[in-house]
Order: sequence, then C-alpha cells, then structure tokens
Amino acid sequence: MKIKLSILIAFLYFGSVFAAGHITKAQKEKTIECLGHYSATAVLPADTIEVKNMELALASVKVIREYLTSEGVKDEEMNKGMNVYVDKVYGKPFDKAKNGVCNKFIYKQIKGSEEKIEKLSRTIYAG
Repeated sequence: MKIKLSILIAFLYFGSVFAAGHITKAQKEKTIECLGHYSATAVLPADTIEVKNMELALASVKVIREYLTSEGVKDEEMNKGMNVYVDKVYGKPFDKAKNGVCNKFIYKQIKGSEEKIEKLSRTIYAG
C-alpha cells in the first residue's frame, strides 16, 4: 500500500512539474528579455515611435505574459527580468533591429502569437 501511494505521489508531482514548464531556461530568459523590449517600446514618447509599433508592443506584452504564466513563470520573475532590460534601454530610441529579433523569436516560440498580437493590437487605440 505504501509503495502504491509513493508511486502515485511521485507520478502526480512529476506530472505537474512537466505540465507547468515546457520551455528551457534559455527560452524563458529570451522571452522575458523580449517582454522587456516590448515594455520599453510601449512607453516611448509618442512623437518618437509610430503608433502601430506602440500598439504591437502593448499587445505583445499581454500575449507574452499570458504565455509565461501558462508555463509556470511567476509575475515576480517576469517583472524582475523585464525591469533589467527596461533599465538598460530606458531613454533610448526605438530599436527596430531588436524589435525584428524579438518578433521572429516570439512568433516561433509562442504558437499563434503573430495572429493574436496583430488582432489585439487593432483594439488598443481603435486602430
């Protein structure tokens, strides 16, 4: 009886560990870095960035946060990593090259994200 109970507990524990996290540490770090990039982009002065890029950045933040949460990443970890990147680029102009790198990575990393981000971005400023 004890052995069956131990096996059941182990199965439930390991099943929940694998269910909560499908991404590697490197993928999680890169995703959080892109979250920081989009967060920094979303707060740039309006006269320094096209509205469409700001809308896409805001939508990307939402989609990435939902994804990371579904992968078991806590808000505290997201915010800490995001803030490291935001602090590094605060006050700098829109980084089009980094935006392209993050777009490519996120669209590949998060299934269906390109469509979700595009659709959500059109609702932000009624664009």
